[in-house]
Amino acid sequence: MQSANFYVFLALDLAEQRAAEARAERLAALANTSEPRTGGLRRAIARTAIAVARAADAEAVRAPLTTP
Repeated sequence: MQSANFYVFLALDLAEQRAAEARAERLAALANTSEPRTGGLRRAIARTAIAVARAADAEAVRAPLTTP
């Protein structure tokens, strides 16, 4: 029975170490982001600008060319 308790404590200690490592990696990943959290907003604005530019190009192609 005594060895069973030993293995239980060993497993709990190992789980605690792994949880601490995972927590440290998660915090490091949050601290070292190469892209700020506003990256999604920037992408949305860029996509909207591209859509507007494409619509303007499509409208320009449909319009007849006039020469003075």
